Amino acid sequence: MNRFFGILILCVCLLYYYKADAQNDTTKQTTIDTTKAHKVTINGYIKYLEQGSFVNNLSELQALGLIHNRLNFKFQPDDHFTYRLEVRNRIYYGALVKNYPGFAHLVTGQDGILNLSHNWVYNNGVLFTSNIDRASAEYINGKWDITLGRQRINWGISTVWTPNDIFNTFNYFDFDYEERPGSDAARVQYNINSSSSLDFAVSPGRTTRQTIGALMYHFNKWDYDFQVFSGIYQQNFTAGAGWAGNIKDAGFKGEVSYFASGRVDSAAVVASLSVDYAFKDGIYVMVSGLYNSLGKDNLVNITQLTASTLSAKNIFPFQYTLFAETSYSFSPIFKASLGGMYSLSGNSIIILPTLTYSIANNWVLDLIAQSFFSQQNGSYHPLGNSIYLRVKWGF
Repeated sequence: MNRFFGILILCVCLLYYYKADAQNDTTKQTTIDTTKAHKVTINGYIKYLEQGSFVNNLSELQALGLIHNRLNFKFQPDDHFTYRLEVRNRIYYGALVKNYPGFAHLVTGQDGILNLSHNWVYNNGVLFTSNIDRASAEYINGKWDITLGRQRINWGISTVWTPNDIFNTFNYFDFDYEERPGSDAARVQYNINSSSSLDFAVSPGRTTRQTIGALMYHFNKWDYDFQVFSGIYQQNFTAGAGWAGNIKDAGFKGEVSYFASGRVDSAAVVASLSVDYAFKDGIYVMVSGLYNSLGKDNLVNITQLTASTLSAKNIFPFQYTLFAETSYSFSPIFKASLGGMYSLSGNSIIILPTLTYSIANNWVLDLIAQSFFSQQNGSYHPLGNSIYLRVKWGF
């Protein structure tokens, strides 16, 4: 185990040294010839996260440690081509790794057409896994932007639930994955003018049943950004729309998607709506709602929320859910937020407090909690509580 820690730390140190040295070289070159550009960039981060989970009392506490490293490589030989390769390296250890059946599959999830994940170690309560979640080539020329490979296709507008995000559905509770999943896809974007564009993407999937392909049209009207799309989502016809704008000084966003596979009982409608407002004294407030026609009315365990493989067609377990969040910056380096979800149909409550402190340049400390409660026999009972302490260094 110590060997893998050593290799990981050594690689990051070498890359950091290379980046600093390359930046110095670039500065020297600029002095001599300003036409020479730095073609290769390397950045990333290392995060250490400690998790403690329990249901009713601390005597049930199970610990989980995570060392999370990300390396981002970008090569831009000219003004037209950009090549990207981004890798996640994670080392999990603790009681949860040992005691949770299928833990490796739980955290690695589904890969794309190519299997670009590898578990280096998985025994004795330790999982060391790596995953390439970005590997793409992009070509830009005039109004055209073409990207091939594993990439993030972000069609969502909202923050919590994004029904229009049919290629890369993400789990809101997976806060440690800021970059969010990618897809093996081909994407062509055409900018019609400064306020409208066409966006076509197709992700084949490992089988024809998993294929996703759609065409989206973006445009601006009445100071609102609109989008409409139609296509195929895993053997379902899909169509949807979204918007983002303001009602006076408040942000107003919404998304709706429809899915149909030919059977009346399998049709689905997913819609979200959100309003946010930033007060002059630094208080920020957001309220969001979700309707999921395929949602159920009960929550058996929190893995339905935190570990389930979500899809755009069934984006959340409940039929009706409300989310509210408020945050306040006490200073430029210290921020606190409190969020909560309530299922109108499932009678479940989720409480999400967060404290964020900027220790120094490129160093951030977070204290995060997630508490899940469900109504049983007329009263609310805890389903699970998790507390996370995370420190992040970016380079």
